[in-house]
Amino acid sequence: MRKNLLHIDEIRFFVIHLILINHWMGSVALIMDKVDKSMIDFWFELTSPSLSMISGYLFFYKTREKFDFRKKLNARFHSLIIPYLFWSISFFVLYFLIKMVYLQIFHTAFWYAPVKPITLQNFFLTIANPPLINFWYIQNLILIIPFNYLLYFLLKNKYLFFVFYAAILVIYSFDLVNLYFSPRFLPFYLLGCFFGYNQRYVPQIQLNRVSSFLLVLLLVYIGTASSDQDYSGILTVLRKIVIVIFFLVSIFNVMDSSQKSWVFRYLQKFKDYSFFLFAIHMFLFTVVQRSLLKIGLENHLGNKYNALLFSVVSMLIVLVIALSLGTFLKTRFSKFYYFITGR
Repeated sequence: MRKNLLHIDEIRFFVIHLILINHWMGSVALIMDKVDKSMIDFWFELTSPSLSMISGYLFFYKTREKFDFRKKLNARFHSLIIPYLFWSISFFVLYFLIKMVYLQIFHTAFWYAPVKPITLQNFFLTIANPPLINFWYIQNLILIIPFNYLLYFLLKNKYLFFVFYAAILVIYSFDLVNLYFSPRFLPFYLLGCFFGYNQRYVPQIQLNRVSSFLLVLLLVYIGTASSDQDYSGILTVLRKIVIVIFFLVSIFNVMDSSQKSWVFRYLQKFKDYSFFLFAIHMFLFTVVQRSLLKIGLENHLGNKYNALLFSVVSMLIVLVIALSLGTFLKTRFSKFYYFITGR
């Protein structure tokens, strides 16, 4: 495997697991104010920025020799646009059906959003506002596609590119203009584009078990300590960029030094299910958590330890269901699986 791309799929799959941790209590907290989130309110500011940097890197990797935008556009159509439309529209229908059944069985809403009737207008509206809230990231990746052609010409002149990049950072730091793209996406995507175009290598550092463990603890501390900071001020934005770069370099080297560990073997075995897990996990959290709550667990989440246990159990159930379902579809209906995951 080319040195630049070593472990990149495992890193992406690992980051998606952090997204699951972020969403442990996301949907429940929206409808239950009494939940004690003091032990589970992680919300790492590492997940989407890390994925954004990886996406920018992969799009412009080795484009200095040849930039075939039409080929890139065709690849993005199959890997992003088609899956986005499939998941957004299909889950609009599924949420409608489940909410109606839920109302009939439990005679209560217990949802953070009302039931939307299945109409043509709502079909189109769900594309702009998909029921899977984590799909904002896919929206950003899709809408940046036409701008990638212009970015290529900026990347050919690194000084011009960094003037443009500095302007973007200033705009986000002082909220000068609404650029639509999330500050958790664009600055990191652009930096990934630069690294990919110039084929920058991740520095390799030999780590032992002790140093790897200490580095992971440091990353957890940095991630949790910086998760509540917004993007106000140029120093804060620059600090977030440095943290994400440090996180990616650290995770790469921890994985590279721990290839025989069960964690790395797990990531390597199931990394092909990255997009599937990313797409379906919010839906599964909704179904699993609400089912657990309605058997009486909602009365016990005021205790932080019970809330932590509830979160861990629901996340493990979601993980098992998602990977089992993904394996089943990939084995029995491979063409359909590749169609909905853009592979």
